[in-house]
Amino acid sequence: MKISRYICLIAALIFFCPAFTIAQGNTSTETVSSSPAATGNPPAIAQQNERNKTTEQMSPNVNAVTGVLIVILVLSVVFEVAMTPIFNWRIFLKYGEGKGWKTPIVIGTGLIVFWSYDIDIIRDLMNSLGQTKDISRGGQLLTALLIAGGSDGVFRIFTKFNIRNPVERKEKAALVRAEEKKKKEDEAIESQGDSGQ
Repeated sequence: MKISRYICLIAALIFFCPAFTIAQGNTSTETVSSSPAATGNPPAIAQQNERNKTTEQMSPNVNAVTGVLIVILVLSVVFEVAMTPIFNWRIFLKYGEGKGWKTPIVIGTGLIVFWSYDIDIIRDLMNSLGQTKDISRGGQLLTALLIAGGSDGVFRIFTKFNIRNPVERKEKAALVRAEEKKKKEDEAIESQGDSGQ
């Protein structure tokens, strides 16, 4: 049941995002020659056409920006799904759940991945806006922070769709801690019994 919701969410992203970029790409107005003699248009229409041409030259590449935003979304989903086994791991539940370790772990993992693969989403975004930038460590750090924040957002969306259950995770962590405490108490009682004999 949970997996089918996850598949539906991914399918919706795949189908709707390309439709959005195609729709955005088709909204540009065609410009004609600004010469009134060439077009037979009055000077007011020629001025409007000149403004349209200038606006089109200055406007960012909407498809490229949308592509970068989709990359952020996809990487956020990938990081959320990839980090789930670590966050559901019995040792993490015992020592790390509820203690603020998830965000630094995701940021650190993101930095390692982005440095290894030379991924800099900030550079890509700036390049799609028409400003040529080179890859930078600061951009990669900001990319890791973006993905960590996006991963948290994806977790919240998964919670709304009942794909993830934070209450269940907290209960599981409490159970693991209670089992560990009981085990230590049993060992302490055993050692007291052995020393009393």
